[in-house]
Amino acid sequence: MTETNLIVMNGKLIAAEEASISAFDPGFLYGETLFTTLGVRNGSCRFLGRHLNRLMEMASVLHPTSPFSPEQIREGVRSLLLALPAPPQLLRITLTPGHLDGFRLDSGGSGPPSWMIVPIFRKGPDPIAEQSGVPTEISPVPALSSRDPRSRFKTGNLFLSRWLRRNKPPSRFELLMKNTRGYLLEGTVSNLFFVLKDETVLTPPEQWGVLPGVIRSVLIDLLRARGIPLQWGSLTPRTLNRAKGAFLTNSFIEMLPIRTIYPETASNPSPGANITEPLWRSEDNMSFFSLLKTGLQDQADEEREE
Repeated sequence: MTETNLIVMNGKLIAAEEASISAFDPGFLYGETLFTTLGVRNGSCRFLGRHLNRLMEMASVLHPTSPFSPEQIREGVRSLLLALPAPPQLLRITLTPGHLDGFRLDSGGSGPPSWMIVPIFRKGPDPIAEQSGVPTEISPVPALSSRDPRSRFKTGNLFLSRWLRRNKPPSRFELLMKNTRGYLLEGTVSNLFFVLKDETVLTPPEQWGVLPGVIRSVLIDLLRARGIPLQWGSLTPRTLNRAKGAFLTNSFIEMLPIRTIYPETASNPSPGANITEPLWRSEDNMSFFSLLKTGLQDQADEEREE
């Protein structure tokens, strides 16, 4: 077992190549897993308690007989980070249901669930993008319906978001998905916030089918604590001029400003042509974004678990 490919599975530190799940596990067959992804900074997980609370809440709905406790996960996180020669940028905690009863596809029950913690090594967020913002584009595919459980739970059924990210224009950092009413809801892997010209912060409510991201929840708490006006809702491509700024959030980038929003490539009258004129361009001088970024860091320090 080398130190570069370690994972934790069911509480045990093992080499990644030794890990396995049943061929009759719905997680493998149908993407029926639950997961959460945590940022790691300076060898410590960011907002670990919040991530575990969300994972336990999701598990209580979809897998009532949870195979783990928060304490076991915390111990697994500690042991993995100590064993790795260098800290990863992310940790992904995944819960899978276990094999179907009788190893039959028509079975209604399932075997004992499993859980694993996997390190993710990648290049960290671009510091230049944090200063200048990133280009985005409106997705050609609509967001999931608010009635679709995948819009509320972080499941392993990620084909849509992976397909969109593989096929997006290389120059775009993220695609923004809108609902059937035209309101922009979220990115393929991120939550969305707008800063209106009166410095009210606007973000879509979860009942619209927005995934309840952990960084999103931290920022909402931060806005309320600091008395910054928060409004539930969103903008359409036609009303983007109401915003002076916008930003994305997730556990990897944490907060990243949007510089431009382009129309969807599919709506361009010349398919395959490069769209050079954005629908919207940020007017924010970054002071408001920097204020929120500092507050997020302060909150992360306050909630840090050794």
